[in-house]
Amino acid sequence: MNIAMKETQFYQSALEWVRKRGYNKVKANVDLEGVEPPTSFKQQAEGEESLITPDITATMRGNKCYFEIAVKTDEKTDLITKWKLLDRLASIREGKFFLFTPHGHRAFADRIIRNHEINATLVNI
Repeated sequence: MNIAMKETQFYQSALEWVRKRGYNKVKANVDLEGVEPPTSFKQQAEGEESLITPDITATMRGNKCYFEIAVKTDEKTDLITKWKLLDRLASIREGKFFLFTPHGHRAFADRIIRNHEINATLVNI
């Protein structure tokens, strides 16, 4: 199975979890029919501008929640920055921050959130 197919499977599992739990206004950063992309945030660092886009966003009782698919990577600094931002945004908007952990990636995600004081709920997909 190639990487793109695998990632699409992760998104499909995550979206199914979100919808089954009654979230509204679901948006995802994946090219699937009928799914809108979430809002991106600009990050300015050392004269460079980059975009941070959540994997999935949704609302529950008017509160905005953010969802990320946690997959091992060597680019931990960017990942930590993104997760800290999404954790903070969820807190400000009285929502929650969830990390979907595919098989074999949970320990990686757990280690990062503990070491960097990121308030996230881990969900196996």
